[in-house]
Amino acid sequence: MYESFYGFKEKPFDLHPDPDYLYMSRVHENTYVHLEYAILENKGFVVVTGEIGSGKTTLINYLLNKIGDDIHVGLINNTNILPAEFLRMICQEFELDPQTNDKAELIDIFSGFLIDQFAAGERVVFIVDEAQNLTNDTMEEIRMLSNIETEKHHLIQIILAGQPELRFKLQQSNLKQFAQRVTVHCHLKGLEKDEVSEYINHRLEIGGGDRLDIFERETIENIAVYSRGIPRLINILCDSALVYGFADELETISTPILDNVYEELKTLGTFTDYDAKPSANPASPAAATAAPGITDNHFQLLEGKIQLLDDKIADLKERLDVLTNMRTERDDIVIELFRMLKESLDSRMQFFNQVDEASNNENISGDEDDASDKAPPKSSKVSSLKRHKQKKK
Repeated sequence: MYESFYGFKEKPFDLHPDPDYLYMSRVHENTYVHLEYAILENKGFVVVTGEIGSGKTTLINYLLNKIGDDIHVGLINNTNILPAEFLRMICQEFELDPQTNDKAELIDIFSGFLIDQFAAGERVVFIVDEAQNLTNDTMEEIRMLSNIETEKHHLIQIILAGQPELRFKLQQSNLKQFAQRVTVHCHLKGLEKDEVSEYINHRLEIGGGDRLDIFERETIENIAVYSRGIPRLINILCDSALVYGFADELETISTPILDNVYEELKTLGTFTDYDAKPSANPASPAAATAAPGITDNHFQLLEGKIQLLDDKIADLKERLDVLTNMRTERDDIVIELFRMLKESLDSRMQFFNQVDEASNNENISGDEDDASDKAPPKSSKVSSLKRHKQKKK
């Protein structure tokens, strides 16, 4: 839409997790180094957490492009499933295509695959995106997979990436064994104020633009406040602002345009959880999100606890729905059985009535026949009397 007007070869702020557009901020660079180290040194469990839109998936895609051919990689992002389904998805992801749904058989199949790859001198990396949605039972199955190892080597490298709720999930007492196996843990947070400007310019350059002054300096500072430094929110603001600018044929994006975009996006629900108001001297993203005396950790801890409560409520609701559905189905079956029983009884009664009626009719007919047999015909008696008189004569 606006690409040709601003001289881009493609949209620079597209929301797809394209590794070509990855901006290596200080925290992203640190996380990538830890991931690379964990894979090279075969460190077992790795956990990467971050706010929604902080670039976790983009960083993973970037990592996948760098992994050598001697490493087999499986990636799953559909995580709200049962343990047996999860194991089957793992096998399918590594092209094992099991013909069974039995959990024990699935584990045997995957264990055999890991042993074969280790014997061939090759590695296996398994990545779970959106891991905060994993049930505790599924996480326990993943932990059990990590038990498949030799005395000195892990046969599988497992990377879990998810939202901050994943950190709080791992703090549950029933997942203590899982948490103790995590050797590397990194957390992605929003970009710093100075990095927001570098991030925008980086994406403008990758998108093919030859102008880095499309966004005014004050506009970029306010983008940092509005977005809290979250890359996805930066992309949404910049992309929408460019659409507005193109519609009005504006060469540069000023603060009033950004303010209009922000207010419009708020009505759509994009920024309903955060109401930032830029000032003459915009605060840093971290300062903009915290009141005096309250830190990001306090907010994250509270959000994690709320999320855990939401998860428990959702689990209870799901179980209640299952029980309700089972009761409803059971009641329907009982009603149907009673209906069938009534129909059967009615049918039998009708049959017995017909049999009884037929029997009565047969008895009446038999009585009439007996009566006719006992009474000889009148004509026969007359003939016999005549013959008797003739003999006397």
